[in-house]
Amino acid sequence: MRKCFHCECELLEIKMEGELVDRCPKCDGIFFDPGELESICKIVELFQDAVINEGDIDTISDFEKNQHVTCPNDCAQMYNREVGGLTVDICPECDGIWLDGGEISALKLAEKHIKKNIQLYIRLGS
Repeated sequence: MRKCFHCECELLEIKMEGELVDRCPKCDGIFFDPGELESICKIVELFQDAVINEGDIDTISDFEKNQHVTCPNDCAQMYNREVGGLTVDICPECDGIWLDGGEISALKLAEKHIKKNIQLYIRLGS
C-alpha cells in the first residue's frame, strides 16, 4: 500500500474525473500515476511539452528545493517542477506526480484562465 511521505498514513484510492488516484486522508495530497493527471488537467501536458528558447527563470523557493520528497510508489527521491505557477513533485523512476492539498484546484484555475485568454497568449508568443 502507498503511504503519504508527509503524514505516513496509507493513501486511499478515490475516483477523480474518471481516474483512480491515491489521496492522503490527512493532508489531502494526491499521487497521480503517469498519465492520470494529464487526463484531468491538460495544462500539465502543455507545460511538459513546451520548449522555450530562453533561459529558465527560477521560480521554485529554497524551501521547496530543499524538501526531500519520496515517491509513494517506489520511494525514489522526487524532483520539483514548476507547472502553472505551482511546484509539483515528479518521480524520475515511475513518472508519478505528487500534488499537495489544494494544488489540483489551483492547476484547474490556471488551465481555465489560459483557455479563457488563449488568443492573448498566442499573440504574446508570436
